[in-house]
Amino acid sequence: MKNYKQQKGIGMIEVIVSLAVITTAFWGFLELAKFGLKIQEESQAKIEASGLASETIEAVRAARDENWDNLANLSFETRYYPIISENKWTLTPTNPGSINGIYDRWFVLERVYRDANDNIGSLGAEDFLTKKITATVEWNNREKTEQINLTTYLTNWK
Repeated sequence: MKNYKQQKGIGMIEVIVSLAVITTAFWGFLELAKFGLKIQEESQAKIEASGLASETIEAVRAARDENWDNLANLSFETRYYPIISENKWTLTPTNPGSINGIYDRWFVLERVYRDANDNIGSLGAEDFLTKKITATVEWNNREKTEQINLTTYLTNWK
């Protein structure tokens, strides 16, 4: 038969150890949840930025479809910003400010060169009927700057 009089303090120690284990596990799950929320926020920001970059390319495409001169008259290596004016996309060198107070977006035009086989390359003759468009969306994410770039080529197909 066991002598329970000698085991008086053991129950209290077990309770304290159990509480410590439960508290540690709780804090671990809490940190895991915080990390999950951080990853979700970053993913949401990247999805929104990708959508804005795609919209920028589509805005430039719409301006091109209206009139090739909307692109042909723009300067190379200069930031332009797509804005809606009179229910259509307009390309302006004036920064309209951040979107939703978070995202800055712009695009840059570059010259396109074609080699002897009519392939786009870094050397060759300039193709005046094709422009390289790089859309950029930038935002701050926990004290560091994030950026997404989309690039496409547009031609004067009309």
